Amino acid sequence: MNADEVQGAARTPVTTPEAIRACEDKMSDSTESNEERPCLHCLIGDVIDDFYAEYGSASGDRDAIDVDEVITALAKTVAELTYGSDAALRQRILDTLMREISEFESEFANTPASDMRH
Repeated sequence: MNADEVQGAARTPVTTPEAIRACEDKMSDSTESNEERPCLHCLIGDVIDDFYAEYGSASGDRDAIDVDEVITALAKTVAELTYGSDAALRQRILDTLMREISEFESEFANTPASDMRH
């Protein structure tokens, strides 16, 4: 996939029930390891870490991650992925996202720090 295809794919709305299920499946708690594919969660975490290491926070602090800025960026990304979807499908994605966040918060609260990355 070239850069134009990637950019176009990012703007493609999730509009069908099949596409919604695919998004929900991606957010599910699949723990199967695929050696050929990097962990998207880890890649996103690395990008955030690298961004703040290089640019620091808006306040100029290079040793802090601006959680509000990260949340805003993630919210924009979800909105972009679901743009153009009908309201019911978009709501299902948001409900799934909120459920996943709650489940991971609970899991992280009961997991040793060394195991929290996945």
